[in-house]
Amino acid sequence: SISLIILKIEILRKRLRFRFPTEKSHRNKYDIKMMKISAILILMILNPSYAVLEDSIEVPKYGGCLNETAYDEDPTTGYHCHFSGRSCMNGEKYLSPMKAEAKGLPKCTCDEDYNNNVYVNKCYSMNTHQVTCIPTDETCPEMDIGPRSNSGLVVPESCGHGSAAYGAFEPPSCGKRCTCNFKYQSRAYQVMAGTTMYGMCYNTGSHQAYCAATKSSCDSSEMYVESSNAMASECPCTDVQVGACISNKMKFAFCAVSADSCGKKDTFLKPLELANSEHDHNCRLCEDTWNCADSTDFTRNDKSCFDMSNEKKSRKKFCKFEDVKTACPVMCGDCCADDMSLMFTVLEEAEEINCAGLKLRDDKKDICESDEKVSSVCARTCGRCCTDDATYKFKDENGKKRNCEYVASRKPNSIRKICRSNNRVRRYCPNTCDNCKMS
Repeated sequence: SISLIILKIEILRKRLRFRFPTEKSHRNKYDIKMMKISAILILMILNPSYAVLEDSIEVPKYGGCLNETAYDEDPTTGYHCHFSGRSCMNGEKYLSPMKAEAKGLPKCTCDEDYNNNVYVNKCYSMNTHQVTCIPTDETCPEMDIGPRSNSGLVVPESCGHGSAAYGAFEPPSCGKRCTCNFKYQSRAYQVMAGTTMYGMCYNTGSHQAYCAATKSSCDSSEMYVESSNAMASECPCTDVQVGACISNKMKFAFCAVSADSCGKKDTFLKPLELANSEHDHNCRLCEDTWNCADSTDFTRNDKSCFDMSNEKKSRKKFCKFEDVKTACPVMCGDCCADDMSLMFTVLEEAEEINCAGLKLRDDKKDICESDEKVSSVCARTCGRCCTDDATYKFKDENGKKRNCEYVASRKPNSIRKICRSNNRVRRYCPNTCDNCKMS
């Protein structure tokens, strides 16, 4: 049916002026896809050009500002992740992602890695006493605290999506920064990914708009609508379109927010320029890796996603069916995350916790093994993930470097041969090799 054919279609909501309800941060992937399918069908009837096939999302490489003297003295304070050199202070120089990597500096991100997230600007209101996070080149309506407030506070590795915020004035601290993916959280509210909002580039002639990371992202034919403007609605990093660096041979290099990320001989294309170019790449500020859950309502032959996952060779047996693959993305290895929106009790304790709280417990393994609901809700913490390691590389029989994506692109017989002959490939590419061991 057509619903199965277009499961991978995404609506460019901001560009098409079509919006889903904004409280979507904790919907499971099955619900989101079903809504998208319904909307696409309507749009295809009204205007076929509105239906756009989704390419795989690519995210930028990020650089940062380096003070070499300060970094030599204290690596935690001498290097800060930023979109461009405009955020660098006296005594600092901006390093492109390649130069930063060559120096062995931490990789800057806009994902779930709280500590290495790119900084954005922080504002404070004397009237409401609220802190807001805005894109780096927007102007604070009242007090500008700057992009690196609380950057010197020690943040534990456990701080991240779903954690409770704490430590505004002294270490350890969590949730008290303004970053690309995480907004500042007051008191002990949850630190949530995808909460920093961005502005839009708007064409007054065509009335088309798209979410943008900075003012400088807009084309000369467009005006920038600030993140605080009601017209911008909500633009999380997952919806923000970015540009790219193009090599001197006119080949696509990688996604980028600014020209400062590109090499000397590269050309930087803004989002609109990239969209109108011959380079077919879907570049976004970040990719949603935190909204992923098996549907709790779906069943096939009276078996839930969790029931199916406990059977041997569950992927091979069930994930060939499109409805199962869509409803059970964790079981099928398409993604894996903890559902931080749900609170639950364990071991008859009175206090409710979420997956972030479970992660900190010494007895989490026993809880995951004994409580089906917890294991389903906290798939990542409970070790139910079956995803390939995107960083893993190995040499094939001809000495060429390969990865899990290469293995997955081969024919079935070739995949089986590679997986059976290489234990490390089987270990690091469990999804491709059908080597999932669900709890």
